[in-house]
This record gives sequence, C-alpha cells and structure tokens, in this order.
Amino acid sequence: MAKLDQRRINFVKGLPIDVRARVLFYFLKEGISNRKIEGLIDELNEEDGWQAWSVIHFYGFDGNSKAKYPTLTLKKIKDSLLNVNVEELEEFHLANSVEREITANIKFTENDGKDVLRTIKARQGQYKLRKTLLQNYNCKCAMCDINNPKLLITSHIKTWSASSADERINPSNSILLCKLHDGLFEYGYISLNDDYEVLYSPTFDFGSQGISTNITFTKPICDKPSSVFLKEHRLKHGYEL
Repeated sequence: MAKLDQRRINFVKGLPIDVRARVLFYFLKEGISNRKIEGLIDELNEEDGWQAWSVIHFYGFDGNSKAKYPTLTLKKIKDSLLNVNVEELEEFHLANSVEREITANIKFTENDGKDVLRTIKARQGQYKLRKTLLQNYNCKCAMCDINNPKLLITSHIKTWSASSADERINPSNSILLCKLHDGLFEYGYISLNDDYEVLYSPTFDFGSQGISTNITFTKPICDKPSSVFLKEHRLKHGYEL
C-alpha cells in the first residue's frame, strides 16, 4: 500500500463521506478503474484516476483489492467509514516507520467483505502497537544497543498467524527487537525464561555466525512480555517438554 502525502490526505479528508464510500464501492465491489470512477462521481475531477486512487489508498487498499468484495453494499461501506479514526490514518500515512513490517501481516481475502475495513483496523492496531513498543523500550532493541527505528521490528512472541485479534495488538505479546535478534527469536534460536534470561538453542552454532551469546534482555518500562506467551514460545521451539 502506498503512503499519501499531506496534500492528498487533505484532499481525501475534505471529501464528503458519501463520496468516499462511492469510490470504495465502485472499486472494491464493481472493479471499476480509477479513471472511470472519477467520471461517474460528479464531486471528483477527472485527474487521470489520481483522485479516486487517493481515496482507495488512504483507506489501506490497493490494486489487489479491486473487485474482491462481492458482498459489499454502499450502506455497509458508509457505516464503516463513519467508525474509522481518520486522524490515526493520517498519522500512519505520514509516519516514517517501516511500512513493510505492518503491511506484511495484513492479508486481503474475499471474506473481508463481511467487514470491509477489518484490514484498516488491523493496520491501525499494528501501527499503534509499534508506537507503544518504541516508547516502552526507549526506541532500542531489547537485546542490544541498536536504536535506529528502521532496524527495529515489532516481534510477536506468539506468532501473528496463531494469535487472536486481541493478542496481535497486545504489547505483552510483543518485543522490540533489531532485525538480527528478531530473526533469532522468530526461528527459536533464542528464547526467554520467565525471569527474562536469554535461552540459546543448542542446535544453532552462534560462534560460526559471529553472534554473541552474552545477551542481556532489557525489560520495557511497562507491558513486560507475558509469561503465558513466553511459555508458548519455549514449547514451540523445544526449550520445554
């Protein structure tokens, strides 16, 4: 999903809800092109599809979403838009955080027609979770000194795919890690016990990879990793029977 600049954000926010809903309806249900949508809606100028494109991308959809929601109704879209916090969406578009980290976990399916903005809500939740972790961990990897936000990952303890909607945005199910330690944690080469001591997999040769086994976990200011999720991680990767 492309991010919008302030000019296009202001344009979308300035459109009536009815107009935004019609754009999404024509695109998500009918599969009409951006250019043709602009010709169908009097309130839009024909700008080679860019005005319709701005609405579609502001709400988190892209070309992969075209005609993917056959059960949608115009009323359903309008009701959903009225429940979306546009200020949070604006903040997401203007943020400098790593977009791929958030969008990689968001999947579009036809079933989302039951709640067309489920993906938007999930993205908002992921973005807010990342902000929370950056604050809780003082913008630093919990296992080293890396503090460049572009190198820091929202690392789920219980995997995204196995987590419920609430667990996916629970700060206690996440740790702020650099890309190296996120990879080690994801594949179970390292884990944590309930006292937050780092555990090392005997099946991984840390020395040959030049990776230190003298790692200390830095506890966050609040929302410490849950012992429930940590136990699941240890069980999954063979640290406990």
